[in-house]
Amino acid sequence: MKTRVPLILVAGLGAAHLALNVRHHRECRHLELVRLHTDLLRDTAADQRLAEVTNSGGFTGLDEDTRVRYMNANRWVCLWSAMLRTRFLSPTSMREVADDFMESPVGRAFWGVVRHHRRVTARDRHDERFNALMNDAYAGAEAESA
Repeated sequence: MKTRVPLILVAGLGAAHLALNVRHHRECRHLELVRLHTDLLRDTAADQRLAEVTNSGGFTGLDEDTRVRYMNANRWVCLWSAMLRTRFLSPTSMREVADDFMESPVGRAFWGVVRHHRRVTARDRHDERFNALMNDAYAGAEAESA
């Protein structure tokens, strides 16, 4: 009986350690994808010939200046999402950032175009919470501007 308790404790700690390692690995993979996405956005913004890919969907027919502004807004939104995920920003701080972002007509217009796409492509609860936070800030800014 005395040996069962330590064995159960060791098994529990081992399982917790394994679960944390799996979560850490998943987060590292996600951050690597964020880095790749950022590189792609940078390269696309730097070369007009790549605009055909980004001038589709909600971006069809955008003039060059608006496309560049939206690409920049997308880079910021992706960075803030990663910062929130890795806890470099708290949800309260992120809400302040989102409110500031939505004060800009470019930020509001960008989010108005992409929010549906971000909702359908959310991969986990973090993405859903981030999108909800941004949507709340968007709704508040739209109500103030009306």
